[in-house]
Amino acid sequence: MALDTPRTLRLVAFGVGGLAALAAAVELTRTILPEKGHVVTDSALRSTLARCRDLTPEDYATDTECRAAWEAARQRFFDLAPEPAGTE
Repeated sequence: MALDTPRTLRLVAFGVGGLAALAAAVELTRTILPEKGHVVTDSALRSTLARCRDLTPEDYATDTECRAAWEAARQRFFDLAPEPAGTE
């Protein structure tokens, strides 16, 4: 009985692919998810961002409240420490 080389290679490829999928699944189960304590519940920030979302670029350039709200949202999203005043 002779070995069918393409069939054998195909079976080996499927086996290696299956092992890779299994290893990926195991690694995904070991991933540590971030805590849910970083959810923004600040309704004042949300309402300000909702208002600022519809501003034109010209209005945004002069609206300091919107600029401050977007900066606060960026800092929360990226989990950054606030920048010291006067470093702009």
